[in-house]
Amino acid sequence: MRTRISLGLVGSLVLVIALAAPAADAGNRPTPIGASVVKVSPKNGGGEPSIAIGPEGNEYVSYPSDNGMSFYRSFTGGKSWEAGGIADSGSGDTSLNVDSSGAVYQGNLNGSNDTFPLQGDVYKSFDAGATWPQRGVGYDGDDATGSPFLVDREWTDAYIPPGATTDNARVYISYHDFGPSQIWVNVSKDGGKTFGTPTDVIAASPQAQAYTFCNSIPGGTKVVQSGPHAGRVYVAWLAADVATSVATGCNITQMDTFHSVWVAWSDDEGATWNSHLVFDGGFGHDASALFADLTLDNQGNPYVAFADNLDDEWDMYVMASFDGGQTWNGKTDGTGTPYKVNSDTGTHFFPAIAAGDPGKVDVAYIGTPTKITELPYGKPAPGGGQSASWYLYTAQSLNLASGSPTWATTKVTRDPIHVGDVCTLGIFCVFPNSNRSLLDFIDAAIDGSGRLHASFTQDTDQNNGIYVANQTKGPSVVGK
Repeated sequence: MRTRISLGLVGSLVLVIALAAPAADAGNRPTPIGASVVKVSPKNGGGEPSIAIGPEGNEYVSYPSDNGMSFYRSFTGGKSWEAGGIADSGSGDTSLNVDSSGAVYQGNLNGSNDTFPLQGDVYKSFDAGATWPQRGVGYDGDDATGSPFLVDREWTDAYIPPGATTDNARVYISYHDFGPSQIWVNVSKDGGKTFGTPTDVIAASPQAQAYTFCNSIPGGTKVVQSGPHAGRVYVAWLAADVATSVATGCNITQMDTFHSVWVAWSDDEGATWNSHLVFDGGFGHDASALFADLTLDNQGNPYVAFADNLDDEWDMYVMASFDGGQTWNGKTDGTGTPYKVNSDTGTHFFPAIAAGDPGKVDVAYIGTPTKITELPYGKPAPGGGQSASWYLYTAQSLNLASGSPTWATTKVTRDPIHVGDVCTLGIFCVFPNSNRSLLDFIDAAIDGSGRLHASFTQDTDQNNGIYVANQTKGPSVVGK
């Protein structure tokens, strides 16, 4: 493995702003947050940065670029950033998480160290990302995933059981495949050194199979760190239905409307799984803008954020469960009404969610006042947003558990972060005027004080780069 290290300081403060969207019923709404926007690094042909914050407060950003697994770190609460080590000089996707010891993990898709194409790796650092001495080995002696179907869009998380150390951490990598498009998980019980065989998450659920076969979008992996379900691992994904998925090209095109949101959980370290329908908007309502995002609060309650055209535009929504994933927004059968996050009109893509105390969440997303053209069956028209100007937004609710949450939204960036189409078809963004410059998502995390940090890509003029918005004022999602 070749490791390349650069420690040049590149972070610089570029903007401090908090533009609150107009709020009705202001007395019942939380105060909009303020945020400083900091450039982490050049874009270098990449995008979709993951963000994670360690228990000591270190902040990390990872993203795929022309340099491979680009990795940056901040020891100043996100105010300045420096380059860390390059774990792999090739990358298709990256993901990022830390365990409770502070060890850092990066998932990677199809890097230069892969023997086989389209497989997933997990790298581990013990020195805040300066070096990456550990690459997990799968059951086949090579990659962590070892899938015969080839894989895409890996997510990772880790958990250290009571009395154990990072050398015994349970490390999970989830993904979907390019064949039947199942959701799979490989598990390591030795801190990410070795991984077992792939486990099919939805195999035990005929309902999940009926929705998911041949078309899925994986939406993240999270392990409960504390609370009554400590050690439970959740995965999330989007699905459509077999008939329309086959008709629209299945996994390759993503042209179907992904109308259902799913989670599954395991209490036996990934051996068996319980799948559950979170929400089904019905055919013609598309939640693939692009990934649904999964998070857990500090008691292990799961939340899923997604964008959907339930009305006449793509808005941002949240589903929450406070009984271990059985009931979502008051319903057990996927018919709960999603909580709408935004109050403005336009188009809202790239959901990212982070939670603190139960019922206290921050959501980040990109938005434009332009309503993107919709295909007759409810999909964003490829190339339909040619003149749209996009901005970074955040929204906060401190009373989600009430069943009638209120939201305070903030337009974080004064100037557009992107102008033009934002294509949500992944590798099928091949239509005229389709634009995938931002790639497919943004990310969000909260620090130890309950403050939001959101990572995103910007490609406007001289401001091309990877950025992080750091909350500087406004309520915390932890404590009173």
